[in-house]
Amino acid sequence: MAGRRPKLRWLGGVLGTLVAVGCAPPIPDGGFDAADPASRIYAAVGVAERWNSTQPPEARVRPPKTTLQHLVVMLQSSDPAARLIAGDTLKLVTSRDFGFHPSASPPTRNEAVQRWRTWVDTLPDEAPKTASQGGTVS
Repeated sequence: MAGRRPKLRWLGGVLGTLVAVGCAPPIPDGGFDAADPASRIYAAVGVAERWNSTQPPEARVRPPKTTLQHLVVMLQSSDPAARLIAGDTLKLVTSRDFGFHPSASPPTRNEAVQRWRTWVDTLPDEAPKTASQGGTVS
């Protein structure tokens, strides 16, 4: 049952975001570099959707280091939805948890962001490995 909670939390976060933005006009696909926060959220959701849709799970490939760096930057967003989506996406695609909670106090969040940044910065710049090759370590 404990393994299902992160998935349920992720689903709740995604559904909440989609409901919140569902009444808005279409968002251009600006990706992580867009000025529009909703575009960055859509980019993060896209990373998680690609991860979840890859079958079999052994074929999943950790996103590139630059993508993970963008997600770490989103952890510092003033938008709580962006922080939630970025944190859950990082946990999903890396199988890591550095204690980030999107609603924690800014000093507590900053400490967790620094742990994420340190870990991501130590990753090699070359192509990521699939889960079966040791690309995602618990």
